[in-house]
Parts: sequence; C-alpha cells; structure tokens
Amino acid sequence: MSEAAQDIRLVITDFDGTIKPRLEPVGARDCQVLRQMGQLGLVRVVATGRSLVSFLRDWPPGMELDYLIYSSGLGLCHWTPDGPGEHIFAKTFTPSEQKLATQVALALDWGFIAFLAPPNSHSFYYFDPPHSPRTPGFQARLDQFSSVATPWSKVDPEVALAQILIMAPALGFSQLRDRFQALAPDLSLTQSSSPYGDNSQWLEIFPAGVSKGSASQALVERLGWDSQRAVAVGNDFNDEDLLAWAGRGFVVANAPSELLAKFEALAVGDSALAQVWRAIS
Repeated sequence: MSEAAQDIRLVITDFDGTIKPRLEPVGARDCQVLRQMGQLGLVRVVATGRSLVSFLRDWPPGMELDYLIYSSGLGLCHWTPDGPGEHIFAKTFTPSEQKLATQVALALDWGFIAFLAPPNSHSFYYFDPPHSPRTPGFQARLDQFSSVATPWSKVDPEVALAQILIMAPALGFSQLRDRFQALAPDLSLTQSSSPYGDNSQWLEIFPAGVSKGSASQALVERLGWDSQRAVAVGNDFNDEDLLAWAGRGFVVANAPSELLAKFEALAVGDSALAQVWRAIS
C-alpha cells in the first residue's frame, strides 16, 4: 500500500447505481474488495438513500460492512454479520419543521410521499393532487409498496415524519427545487434521478443538517478522524455533498455530467470499488 493510501481509514460507497446495478445484485468483485479492505483495517461504510428495510431486502449476506448510513443520512448504525446493530442516531423533523415541510409541499401542489420516522421510514403517506399528473415513478412506487402506503387524507397529525419526497418531470424541476428552498430555507434538500427510468427527478426534503456528508462527518468525529482520511464513491446528485466532503471523491462513468466535471471519474467495465482500491493503493 502506498504512503498516501496508509492515511486512508474510511471508505464510503453509495449503493444503487454504484455497487448495485439497477436490476442485479451487488457484484462478487465488490464484495471481495470490501473483504480485502476490512482485512487491512479500513472502516467500510455504505451510504444509501434507501430506508433500512429496503436496504435489508437487497443486502447480500456475504457483503462485509462496518457501518450503514441510510435514508440519505437520516440514520446511522453499526453493521454486523447478521445485519443492523447499534443505532448511533435516527433523525426526524422537529414539529415546526414537519409543519413547514408539509405546508410547502401541499402548496406546491405536486404529488409527494411523506415517510415515517426511522426505523419505519419505509412506510409512508402519499398526497395525490387532482390537478397534477402522476409521474410513472410515482405510480410505480405506490404499486410496489402498496402494503405500507396510506393516503394523505388519513394522515395522523401526531405521527412523526422524517422525509418528504416530491417526484417531478426533469423539465421545470430546478424551478420547483428553488421554490421549495425559498419557502423553507432551513430544511435540507437533495436531488436524485428516479430509479424507475421515467426521466423524472426526485426532490428529497429532510430535517435541517441531514445529508450523507453530515452523517459521515458525525461518524469520523466518533472515530477520532477527519474527512481527509475518507474516500467516497457515488453516482448521483444526492452523493455530491459526500463526495465533496471526503478527502477523495470518485463517481461512476455514467454519473451526471455535472458530477463528472467535479470528481474523479471511474471507467466503464470494472467494479467501482476495485477501481477505487487501485487508485488509492
């Protein structure tokens, strides 16, 4: 291992689109590299936009991890060979944040999904306005998770929420994002591409300070390190603050052009973690 690589203590990878292809499991090569990293004492972290339950559904038992950041930074937990271990934190909206976030979402009159607090953040209420068309991804989400979906007309105002997701066409999306930010400037907003292949963008609204990067900062402080000892790899806009935070940030070859211009780009045809490992070794 090179002298520079000896300073690396933490490797953080996104999940979907980075080490997990859309319709395939995590590759054997990425699992192997994670084991090799662990053998050398590196701390291995997955930082995903998925809820804890959703990650468990597609987590291969042979994939070794030390920590999981889920729901884009809402939660952070230890990871064990049997799955999630001790929770370090799980965040929700404060009552005032929740009131503001839902009021703004309703006022914008786009369909949205409001997720419950961790660890039940896979369950949600959904608002389906009569005058705004559903994106195909919105309908697919309702069809896929109908067992944990409740219409907004039945919302319980006493239930704590942790995240709001608005799905909108790419055309005009930046105006929607800017309007929400102007009306709720203290909330955390991230953008990601729809995994449903419908060319829409997702606007994810979180409590103040929530992001993959902020959760990673909390982790390195707990471990007694700093961001310069971390390497991160991702594929989409919701990874951007994490990639900028890390000492080195890598993106896969099919990442948006804005990210390819800012971070080290990986090549097509090999596993993301194998390429990162070669770059830092």
